[in-house]
Amino acid sequence: MNVKDNRSFWVYLLLTFLTCGLYSIYFWYVYVEDLNTVFYGDGEDSPNYIIVLLLSWVTCGIYGVYWRYKQANRMYRESYDRYGVMIEENGSAILLWTLLGYLTGGIGQLVADYFMIQNLNKTALVYNSRAY
Repeated sequence: MNVKDNRSFWVYLLLTFLTCGLYSIYFWYVYVEDLNTVFYGDGEDSPNYIIVLLLSWVTCGIYGVYWRYKQANRMYRESYDRYGVMIEENGSAILLWTLLGYLTGGIGQLVADYFMIQNLNKTALVYNSRAY
């Protein structure tokens, strides 16, 4: 099963703005599905993004920060181990950009989103080329 390997951060940003945030829910929902497909069997499946969103809301955003950190570490480790794809931004880098986003009016969060999107694109490209 092929996964999307050409997600555009700029299209994500534009459509999120035009739909007052609704597109971002759809985007991250599909992102999580593809992430779980690419790294199937590692024992660290991400919960459905709607669950992530609800837990983030209940915990005032803390779960969302933890989720990003955990998924970025998963991608950092598994991308190289399974596919030989070097990812430069590990969970700590994503965590720092996310937390910096709280101090910069969301700019750091957008940088973290950009890295997460690009890193999954790199890995998905190799995943698709192996015709799983």
